[in-house]
Amino acid sequence: MSQAGLNLFIPIELLINSLSALNLSEKKLLWEILDQAIAEAEEENWEEDEATAREIQLVRDEYANGEYTTFEQYLSNQRK
Repeated sequence: MSQAGLNLFIPIELLINSLSALNLSEKKLLWEILDQAIAEAEEENWEEDEATAREIQLVRDEYANGEYTTFEQYLSNQRK
């Protein structure tokens, strides 16, 4: 059986408003999917754009040095 793709145009405002209907685990899953998609898009530009390459390397260096905030920490700080 083959799989067929479906492309839909969904206005960003509708997507943003729909986030409130998601539970926490669904939001985390969406966050992971978006994070991966962003990383892949940045990787594609790495060789073509020097500014992007520098920015990605800076972020990777910060992460390697433990200079990051987990999603749970971010949420906790937002509640304060």
